[in-house]
Amino acid sequence: MLILHHDYPSAASLRAVLLLQALADEGLPVAFHGVDVLGLGATVPATLDDLADWQQHHEPLAALGWEVPRPRRHPPTVAAHLVEALATQQDLGAAWRLACHRALWLDDRDLSDPVVLGDLGTSIGLDPGDVAGLVADGRATRTARREMVARRGEGVGGVPVLELDGTLVSPFMDPDDLRRLATL
Repeated sequence: MLILHHDYPSAASLRAVLLLQALADEGLPVAFHGVDVLGLGATVPATLDDLADWQQHHEPLAALGWEVPRPRRHPPTVAAHLVEALATQQDLGAAWRLACHRALWLDDRDLSDPVVLGDLGTSIGLDPGDVAGLVADGRATRTARREMVARRGEGVGGVPVLELDGTLVSPFMDPDDLRRLATL
């Protein structure tokens, strides 16, 4: 199974999510795992890395139908990734990822805001109480942060990165090669 490690404020991650979701939609074994790369506690202005990432990927994203503006901020995303796991359990993971990317990149919404996450959850069919409870769960947040730190120790430092049987590779390879990897 291919596992795409991604984070919402990364233009490269948005591009990889779109490419790998197409394979998942074909029925190929692809999973998505969110990683809050910076581990922030508060929203900060877009970093130099965010701007360089956008500069490199905004044209390929436009070719995929996503006219993404220059990023203005980098929010903490642990809560959004926690809700992604909940959405995935309910077969709504793809809808959640798309809603988060639209909210951040196209609607300039802050993914660290519990109200925004609640609205997004409701818009895709998640129970608002479940989303609110998860976002407010300090224990779940601490556990997720520890898991993300552990993943960084295993080599998942930047995103997006594709994992196959513990080997980390770029998701930006020929689509036929990605398809072959997914069938291994």
